[in-house]
Amino acid sequence: KDGQAVLVTREDTMASAHFGAVSPKLGIKYQVIRNTDLYANYSRGYRTGGLTQLSSDPSQPPLSPYKPEYGNNEEVGIKNNLLNDRLRLNVTIFLTHVNDAQVPTLVLPAAITVTRNTGTLTSKGAEVELSYKPVKGFQVEYSFGYTDAKYKSLGLSSNGQSVNLDGKRQIFTPDITSMLASQYSYTLHVKNRIRLVARGEWFYFGSRYFAFANTIEQSSYHFLNVKTEVQDKWPD
Repeated sequence: KDGQAVLVTREDTMASAHFGAVSPKLGIKYQVIRNTDLYANYSRGYRTGGLTQLSSDPSQPPLSPYKPEYGNNEEVGIKNNLLNDRLRLNVTIFLTHVNDAQVPTLVLPAAITVTRNTGTLTSKGAEVELSYKPVKGFQVEYSFGYTDAKYKSLGLSSNGQSVNLDGKRQIFTPDITSMLASQYSYTLHVKNRIRLVARGEWFYFGSRYFAFANTIEQSSYHFLNVKTEVQDKWPD
């Protein structure tokens, strides 16, 4: 209309990319005393690269490849089975370094999200797992996790300008997670393996962010699950 094109088309575009990696894993374990083990693990994580989406912005090359993401993961911990296996206590400390982090980036005015390699990420924390069976049929479980995941370096573009987001927390990652559960099982019929199970669970999730600039935050929250069920021919 009025001499203007109604439909904008682009020439056919094609591209290819090839990626490969070696992901080693090494672990050692040492038995301190009976039912108590110390361990240490190292592994190299790998997330394959790919091709970005097509964009109507001529400054954005179509099907531009982005590199793989690599992560060096180290953890040390202790595992304990005590009181004739009625008490289990595990503690883990971990540290992860991510290089060439793949970060989704919004491109305007096309309003599409492309993946780019920008920045490095460091994640460290600890996890605790506890399980206790004080009497037959009754079990208590507790787990706690703390994660400090921050971008050591992160540079993104906003409105044509570069934005330094060094030190910002990783998105979608709560700093604290916790779970407390108790379960009681009562056998109704031994021969037919029928039992009644009642279980309650309490979950807690710390704050998390949904924007790389940490401007959109979800506050910490918790919820409770309660259920009762009858199980038929339950597994051993």
